[in-house]
Amino acid sequence: MPVGYYDRRMAETLPRASDLFSQPTYLPRVTRRDGRAIEDALAGPTLFDSGVKLDAAVVEATYAVEDSPLLKRLRESGVPQLVDPQTLRFTGKRFLTVAQFERVPYRPATRITADSFTPSDADALAREVMLFEQHAGASWYLAAALPYYDQDLQSWLRHNDRLLAASCAANGATDLDRKPLIAQVAPGRRLLAQPELVINRLLDHPVSAVDVQPLTLDPIKDSIEKLVQYAHFLRAIGDAGLPVIASRVGAFGLVLSALGVAAFDSGLAQAETCNLASLNRAPSQRELEGGGKTGGSGRRIYLEQLKTTLSESHATAIIENRALRSHVACPLGCCRHRGFENLAQRGRQHYLWVRDHEVDLLRKRPSEGMRADLVYEQLRTAREIGAVVTRTLRADAVEAPSFEHIDRWIAVLARETMLAAAA
Repeated sequence: MPVGYYDRRMAETLPRASDLFSQPTYLPRVTRRDGRAIEDALAGPTLFDSGVKLDAAVVEATYAVEDSPLLKRLRESGVPQLVDPQTLRFTGKRFLTVAQFERVPYRPATRITADSFTPSDADALAREVMLFEQHAGASWYLAAALPYYDQDLQSWLRHNDRLLAASCAANGATDLDRKPLIAQVAPGRRLLAQPELVINRLLDHPVSAVDVQPLTLDPIKDSIEKLVQYAHFLRAIGDAGLPVIASRVGAFGLVLSALGVAAFDSGLAQAETCNLASLNRAPSQRELEGGGKTGGSGRRIYLEQLKTTLSESHATAIIENRALRSHVACPLGCCRHRGFENLAQRGRQHYLWVRDHEVDLLRKRPSEGMRADLVYEQLRTAREIGAVVTRTLRADAVEAPSFEHIDRWIAVLARETMLAAAA
């Protein structure tokens, strides 16, 4: 099928992302692990208290294919849904061994490589992804995309150009309703350093927003320079008139929101980093034989006052210490009638409640400067409480978690806001 570009006059009838994300927005990632927690958070803690109000949600394709009662409820409640097609996973071998991918209709028979992917493959994948998203009830299309690997970058640029062009051509064509189209960009090191390589391409298409999921990003462990480079990449896209969704960034999304990034997503106390190589690595022989470790890491708990997601052991040490628990008390509906009781079991619901509250506070600040001031003060408070936690736990001969990322986040926020002021 030949691929064409929309006429600009046609593009004007599609909503831009400024219409989709006009204020700071958090989108929880809906996976098989998170469904129950989201249901509980939506229900509310008592008959007289309302639950969490979701602005939107990102549903992973491997969960959307199940069409669970939760997804039906989100549609009936009018919560906009964005389906992550997870096509980035198709460049590794692991998806071939993951049972959930077997039901995804556009799953390729073999992994995609820079040399094997053809224009006809791109046309077919783009269309099949959009048909799946439409059937799943997506409010917006998220275009199929492949990683921008450093090796053979020009080939990956070409493949992604074709995918996005095919997605634009299919939008509103036969069997597909016309909806806002969001491009997906998965930059490697080289592309992060040269955002103009992809921005100029994006501006050739009638896209309403850009979802950015770096190949490698860990906001907790990465250096200041890497986080600044990532923020520059996002802001460069935003400055070009395309609002950005920063994917899998956890609490660092609050810093990005203060810097003008339109929206961010993460899982509930998980999926707070990007590491495509880890997701795509070939399974070991032990894993193939069923002897590998399953179930992921242990429970994790987000403590708002520390702006940190902690392991269950670290969080428990803090909330069971009488000298510390008042510093991290949660007054929201998730904990108002329960205190710290069974917080580990309620960690995902608690995360959603708290993140919704944090973003709501940002929305109430009418300017980017006021949002930056708010997040800066929150991070300063988190640093002070973190120092108290560290001293107290060490005095009791208990291992303390690291809060070094808070200083790095403050440095990123300070540098970016100073640059904006100078401009």
